[in-house]
Amino acid sequence: MYYFYIIVSAFGRIGFGITSNPRERNKQYCSHSGGIVDFVYLYGGLSTHAKALERTIKTQYTDHIWMIDDWATEWLNDDVAIEDFHEYVDQLITERHFRVTQVSKNYNFQQDLALDK
Repeated sequence: MYYFYIIVSAFGRIGFGITSNPRERNKQYCSHSGGIVDFVYLYGGLSTHAKALERTIKTQYTDHIWMIDDWATEWLNDDVAIEDFHEYVDQLITERHFRVTQVSKNYNFQQDLALDK
């Protein structure tokens, strides 16, 4: 199983990404931020579909991607609300028949979920 996640930074910026190990990826975010940071929404499913979801966002949501000079990050501009982005992701999943589903809300590495095993 592969995972797509939506995260909100300590500064309130929305981010997204993919991982094969949400527990370890979440620990990395916590290590860099100096505190526990939740994956507000965590989706799991086929690796090709999770990767395609991320790629679609990077190519079709480009006006909302936070840029540092010429570098496109995996963070969104400040004017994007979490509810709007979550709705956009769910819409992409439905419209493109991506085989990923939401498996957790407000996930962090301290939780003992079946997906960690």
